[in-house]
Amino acid sequence: MKIAIILNGISRKKKRFYHQILPPLRQKFSVEVFETQSSNHAIELAAESVMNGFDVILSAGGDGTLNQVVNGVLKATLTNKLPGLGIIPLGSGNDFANMMCVSGNLSQLIKILEENTPKPVDVGKISCFDKDGSSVERYFINVCSLGMGPATVHRLERLPRWMGTSFRYYASVLNTFFTHPTERFEVHTPHWNWKGSARLVAIANGKSFGNKIYIAPEAQPDDGIFSTFIAIDMSLMKFLHVLLTIKMKKIVPGTRVIYSTATEITLTSPDPAWIETEGELAGLLPARIEMKKGRIQFLC
Repeated sequence: MKIAIILNGISRKKKRFYHQILPPLRQKFSVEVFETQSSNHAIELAAESVMNGFDVILSAGGDGTLNQVVNGVLKATLTNKLPGLGIIPLGSGNDFANMMCVSGNLSQLIKILEENTPKPVDVGKISCFDKDGSSVERYFINVCSLGMGPATVHRLERLPRWMGTSFRYYASVLNTFFTHPTERFEVHTPHWNWKGSARLVAIANGKSFGNKIYIAPEAQPDDGIFSTFIAIDMSLMKFLHVLLTIKMKKIVPGTRVIYSTATEITLTSPDPAWIETEGELAGLLPARIEMKKGRIQFLC
């Protein structure tokens, strides 16, 4: 079994990977490590790993690295056999890994690789546009969002990494709340529609994003259904209450948050609006999101 590891080159846990994780793996398996050198490099590395016949690809990083690896794998598997996909969680939130009960435990990782029994996991396919107006396609395995999600990503990129990921994230969230206005969206599905101003619109295949913010605590990554979460405008106190509630894996009562489900979603806005996937900016609306059931063979 040939294993490719796509390592986030700027991971704060890179030293631990090379000293504590990689040597035991190489004692048992044929392993090659490909370290990212630039933005979106993991997409290219994952696609090359598929074309070079690796049986398993491991994403070593956080949810953003996993998103890029998923996109690279699916980009290449149009004409190639789908490899097994796994995670070495080296990020700060690791929301998808947490949902799939994949820890950073070395013995668990070795057991997963030895058993090599992947399970089908769903992904979402986004068709949208880049800033130049050209059509683009991106996939997500966990969550994509509009409104505060992309705005937070923009702000997060400007803060220095020495501040720590958690502090950077929550500082960006609060800054976004005060400085980013609500955005107007239209959400259309085969069974329901919504139109209005929102703080956040999220489409989830997983349970949480942004370091354990549980917008969809009942979601299952293999049921062929998206969970949707719409947070309309609210005061700071209400926003903090909502944030605390969903951090505790609870459903928010009342009318300021709307929960539903869908398998196909069309998103539009009268204003320029970004969509992000696992912390990666995917493109601009209008966008169409489709469920691709069982598209990834996930090792867990």
